[in-house]
This record gives sequence, C-alpha cells and structure tokens, in this order.
Amino acid sequence: MNNITSRIAILEDDLRVSNFITTGLKMEFGVVEGFNSINDFIEALSQQNFDILIMDRMIGKLDSVKFITNIKEIAPQIKIIILSALSGSLNRISGLEMGADDYLEKPFQFQELNLRIQKLFAKNNSSEKIINFQDITLDLECQRLQRNGKMIYLSPYEFKLITIFLKNPKKVYSRTELLDLVWGYNCSTSSNVVDVAIGKLKKKINFPECTTLINSRRCCGYVFSE
Repeated sequence: MNNITSRIAILEDDLRVSNFITTGLKMEFGVVEGFNSINDFIEALSQQNFDILIMDRMIGKLDSVKFITNIKEIAPQIKIIILSALSGSLNRISGLEMGADDYLEKPFQFQELNLRIQKLFAKNNSSEKIINFQDITLDLECQRLQRNGKMIYLSPYEFKLITIFLKNPKKVYSRTELLDLVWGYNCSTSSNVVDVAIGKLKKKINFPECTTLINSRRCCGYVFSE
C-alpha cells in the first residue's frame, strides 16, 4: 500500500467498472467513494473534500467534461482524471482543454491508472505551499497573501483564518469551529472574537473592484464564497 492518505471519488455509471476501480484503489490509497451520477457527486462535493476525481467521460448521455468547470469552482484543489472509450488526440485535447488534469483511454491497465494517480499526488505535494483561489494567492511558507496583485498584510490570527477558508472554499464554518481551529480553545458561543477577527479580515481582502468574499450564513457561521 502507498504511503498516501487521500480521498478519491469515482464517477462511473458502469457498476462493474466502478467496483473494479474502487476495490483496487482502496488497497492502495485509502478512502475511495463511488458515484453513478454527476448530480450526486456535485451534491456530495459541497459537503466533503476529495483530492482526486476519476471520471468516466460519458455518464449516461451526458459528456462529463462539460461539468469540469462547475466541479472546480466548488473544489479548486481537486485533480481530475478522465477515463474514456473515446480515443484519439482530438478527444484527449478537448478533455484537457476543459480542465481535466489527465486523460486515460479505455480499456486501461490498472497499474497505469495507479501510476497516474501517484503522479498527481506528487504534483499536489510539490505545490501545496501555494494556494490559489480566483484572484487570491496565499504563500503558506512565507505567510504572504496577495489579491489582484496587491500584497495584504495579516495578523497571525487573520492568516490562520484565511488559510482555513482557502483550503476549504464553500464550506460553512460555525463560530465554535473557528474558535477551536484558530484560537485553540472553546470560548462561550456568545463571544464576538470570531466576528471581530473576520470583520477585520474582510476589510483587508474585499477591495472595491473585487468580488466580496467571506460571507455570513444566518444561524450557521461563515463561508468563503461569493
């Protein structure tokens, strides 16, 4: 088994193929979850994170590459491998142009799929010190944040907050979760320490010419999204 802890999603409507891939990858990588419809996967993606998506090109009568943009808007960090019976350079090019990270034709050797997954993980690990989201770039090693090319200076707590949000965009965090993750202790839920810190962070990152990020969800908490 590889020394890689990961979450892999399989989007494949052929149950036989899906079970074959899922069983093999569980032995190699860890958590693997199968989906047989695009809508089911996108719904799950709004609630949990996946590192890699292995996606059949044709799901029923739908060309799945048309949904890659939607998927990466929800999970910018996800890497996508397309599996397809559609061979030829034009089909590969169209899949890659739509945002896929790799394209593997059917029938395929499981060992080759395994190697391609490992390469994507290696690529992820080499770039994990930089997080990009829309017009924002966060350098985790140098603790620098830029938006629209402008440097933004943050306090240590603000840096922790923005890191949490950028690693899990679209996830709604309660005030209690943020207190525990950022300050490391549980305050009274009536404490306004989170609200004050987020208010200061929003003033720093929400330029007039840019999309407003970090929004409150009534009775829920905060989410890093438009």
